[in-house]
Amino acid sequence: MLSDEAPSFSEPQNYESKKRRKKIYGIILYFMLVVIISLIVNNLIIYNWYSQTKHQFKDTFLRVQSINEENKSIQTLNETLKNDYALLMENYSEIMRQNEEIARQLEELKAKNEELERANSELVNDNIELQNSLKKAASVGIKPQSYTEFEGISTRSAIDRGEYIGKFLGTAYTPSKEECGNNKGITNSGKPIVPGISIAIDKNHWPFGTIFYIKGLGYAVAMDTGSAIKGKYRFDFAVFDRNFAKQLGTNYWDVYLVKLGNGKVEEISL
Repeated sequence: MLSDEAPSFSEPQNYESKKRRKKIYGIILYFMLVVIISLIVNNLIIYNWYSQTKHQFKDTFLRVQSINEENKSIQTLNETLKNDYALLMENYSEIMRQNEEIARQLEELKAKNEELERANSELVNDNIELQNSLKKAASVGIKPQSYTEFEGISTRSAIDRGEYIGKFLGTAYTPSKEECGNNKGITNSGKPIVPGISIAIDKNHWPFGTIFYIKGLGYAVAMDTGSAIKGKYRFDFAVFDRNFAKQLGTNYWDVYLVKLGNGKVEEISL
């Protein structure tokens, strides 16, 4: 039986519409879920990065602070080193100035030493000349039968005085018959007398061949003895002229020991 109402086509259409809406909603929900998950993941990543970055920044900040402190310490040390260097340079300059002064003084001392050496050489030569003059004077007078004429002391760079042994009482004698009982001129050492060189000593204290330096008379050699010459600090100086012996008189002389003899007068080497 036919109904009077027209047939309805809206129900299938509504169903399809609902189905499409559901599908669209599902897609939207899916995308929303994907977006939410993506946001969550991104937030987690960002949070993790932020945490790491925060720690790194903190570490970097601490390192920067440490570097700044080290830089300050280095700057302080650098200032100290600069001050020390300046002080060292000042001390170095002072030392160099002192060295220059010392070098100048050394040059002055060298010059003075050379001058003293020249003066000393002149004094030595003067001393030798005076000794030679004295010994020539001692050889003038009445000569004995045997004697050795001293030829003089050669020029030298220094006077070897030896060791100072004290003041001696000195006299002078001549090898004449009146003083020695003969005029042979042979000393008790067996050698001929040498005027201005030979001296009589006490053999108990000084062996023959002993060389003395007598200040004012020069070098002398122990070659003779005498009855009046007793004691360690006594000598008699041989000359050929009585007047010259009297002029020398009796005096105390500073005496130096140059070389101790062995009891013999083999060679006179002064």
